[in-house]
Amino acid sequence: MKTILSRQILIGIVLGLALLSSCIPSDQTATLTVIPVKFNLPPVAATRTFTVKSSESWFMEQIGEEDWCTVYPDKSTPGDTQITLTVNPLPNEMPRTAIFSIKSVSGQEKFLTVEQTNATASSYFFDFFGDPDPSFYIYPRDVEPLKLLVFTNVPQWDVAVSSGAEQWISAQRDKDTLLVTIADIDRPAGRTGSITAFAGGSLSATLTFSQMGLHDYGAPTEDFTLSVPGVPDSELAFSYVYRRARITMLYMWGSWCTDCKNFMPKVKELYEEFAPHGFKIYGAALEIEGREQEYFDYLAANGLEDVDQETGNKIWWENRPVFNPLEARKVNEFSRMFYGDALMTGEVMNFVPAFIFVDGGGNVKKVYVDNYVLRTDAAINSLYRNMRTFLSRQLKCCGG
Repeated sequence: MKTILSRQILIGIVLGLALLSSCIPSDQTATLTVIPVKFNLPPVAATRTFTVKSSESWFMEQIGEEDWCTVYPDKSTPGDTQITLTVNPLPNEMPRTAIFSIKSVSGQEKFLTVEQTNATASSYFFDFFGDPDPSFYIYPRDVEPLKLLVFTNVPQWDVAVSSGAEQWISAQRDKDTLLVTIADIDRPAGRTGSITAFAGGSLSATLTFSQMGLHDYGAPTEDFTLSVPGVPDSELAFSYVYRRARITMLYMWGSWCTDCKNFMPKVKELYEEFAPHGFKIYGAALEIEGREQEYFDYLAANGLEDVDQETGNKIWWENRPVFNPLEARKVNEFSRMFYGDALMTGEVMNFVPAFIFVDGGGNVKKVYVDNYVLRTDAAINSLYRNMRTFLSRQLKCCGG
């Protein structure tokens, strides 16, 4: 009887030890599985999911620092966990790879590989609706915003402005529409910039914008109206003059300017020769406050206010003054219409005398705004001959 009891006790002890040993974690086999272990992705933005199955807590980290590819969550407790993989658009046509390491607390490790290539780009389309001309030629000012519909099957796209053009071109995405805004130009010379709508890899579309400068051929001039201080009903619009002429010269000068006064006789010669053929002049005198009398004295002394005794009409052209403080005689509201801020930046060194020739629609045909030093007969005659040749050809007269 004692023998049987001893055997039963011994068997119980053995079974208990066996059961106890089976509960020790170090003796169990831990599991860690990643499904799938690799993604081959298109060049566009993409979101995918994968599963981590683990009998232990785990965490994930990227090998390297590829910020174009992210995962969430990147750690979890035992069980099945679904992970979201987010990938940005491929920035060019070069393939790229990201690798993630998934590790359990006991040291097991698995890997996830993410490859993104341009290979499947042909299965997507990305264009502007209507296939517009990729080059836009823009007026200097008052440009209406452009709305362009984007025709695509990609899930996400973005837009970027070329370097250096951010100050005057803005582009914004509104659902499936691209809104482009162009600022008024502030300089005599034109400028060029571009915007690129981009979906990834080779999926992009670029538009180029060339904006006329204030002095570019064909650029529309700003209309303005000036008057003679103290003289009622003396308002004169620039458009009133050029619409009644074939070619009009906007002559910016000053009675204090030696070069202007030296060239004035040649301006009178041009007017006398070409006025019968549709040539007019609008004189804008950029004067200094406090020198009003000197300005009127100069007009009288040079016969610029003379009137035909038979018709009552002025013999020469109409002049209107713009009086500004001495410190603002170069850069002011009037000068900005034709120079922008170029007088402050040094892009234009001189501002009078200046000659802007426009057609009957007020569009620029020729500009003379160099830093003229008209102190010798040779310099004066050279500029005069150049202008005379231009007018002869434009008006098809007088030997042109």
